Amino acid sequence: MATQYQYIGVDRKGKEIRGLIEAPNEGEVRVSLRAQGIRPKKIYVENTSILGGDIRAMGGGGKASIKTESLVVFTRQLQVLIGSGIPLVQSLETLEEQTPDRNLKEILKAVIDRVQKGSFFYDSLARFPRAFPKIYVSLIKAGETAGAMDSVLKRLSRYLEDNDRLKKMLRSAFMYPAIVTVIGAGVIGLLMTVVIPKFEEFLVSSGGKLPALTQIVIDISHFLINHILLIIGTIVVGGLLLKRYFKSNEGRAVMDRVLFRLPLFGNLARKGGVARFARTMSTLLQSGVNLIDAIDICRDTIDNAVLEESMAKIREDIERGATMGSVIRKIEVFPKMAAQMISIGESTGNLDKMLDKVADFYETEVETLVAGLMKLIEPIVLVVLGGVVAFIMIAMYLPIFQLAGGMTEGGGSQ
Repeated sequence: MATQYQYIGVDRKGKEIRGLIEAPNEGEVRVSLRAQGIRPKKIYVENTSILGGDIRAMGGGGKASIKTESLVVFTRQLQVLIGSGIPLVQSLETLEEQTPDRNLKEILKAVIDRVQKGSFFYDSLARFPRAFPKIYVSLIKAGETAGAMDSVLKRLSRYLEDNDRLKKMLRSAFMYPAIVTVIGAGVIGLLMTVVIPKFEEFLVSSGGKLPALTQIVIDISHFLINHILLIIGTIVVGGLLLKRYFKSNEGRAVMDRVLFRLPLFGNLARKGGVARFARTMSTLLQSGVNLIDAIDICRDTIDNAVLEESMAKIREDIERGATMGSVIRKIEVFPKMAAQMISIGESTGNLDKMLDKVADFYETEVETLVAGLMKLIEPIVLVVLGGVVAFIMIAMYLPIFQLAGGMTEGGGSQ
């Protein structure tokens, strides 16, 4: 029985296309779209009731999602159960009863219901794209088709764990200086709005003309106090607008390009992106996904505009007959060593294994860079913030030193 699917895809010119198509399952939809020269980005069923609710409300294009940790644990446990010879439905029922994640529990109920009615496991998971990413569904499909679910789940578990660890390393590298800077700015703001006015009262009561440096600090303090609500409002509104902009395709592309050009952080982001690309491609190829489909899936899951553009170029040139290594060698984002290793992997017929080694190498590089960055950033931030605080305190104590010097001179002349 054919089902009506809605799809969002991109044609050969890069133009986004939306439409409806009838097919027995999602796999047939993808085959049909590719035959028309359309690369599918999202496929879902509209207005299909499932367990008394709507698919979109439970994740099929809706908001339901599960934590990465829950997905890793679920995949690892499913692999153990399947590897022990327990049937798929029974394994899913066992995990549905045991999982503490409410979203995952409800999604598994829906998946079990569809599998029991004859749907493929991968097709049932594909209806919840925010819970199960595209690479997850593609690997499950490869394992289900080849009858190698156990080995695919092992690779998938490792991929999820490695990818999550890499993300956390990169996130910590970028979050640490931001948090320290915000705390430092808060301390300086407190000094300027609370401590400085107390000093000002004392200095004004002591009489005499204030030094220019002191007057500048006091003027800044007055400005902050008089416009505190406007400043806070501007920061909050500006932050929300920037967040919204960076979530758009244009904003994300701008942010990713700027990030790749930043000193220190650019190299880190670049190597982290290459590690994710290599790990994803390796996992897909080892699971039996063909090269072109693997590039498409990787492009959809990499979450970096610069690398997405690079993969579009790689796909285009490979379709024209070029090798991956020769294409990557021309793309600035990829380090020369990565291109060399990929070329060797292609020439020896071990591209998937070589990509795995590339991922291991650059993940280790990222780990080393993060550790070094933490050690480098901390003293830099402390010196900068300490210098600002020292400047403020010197400016405020300068009149006291002058007053003390005047009193000493006055006492000496008597």
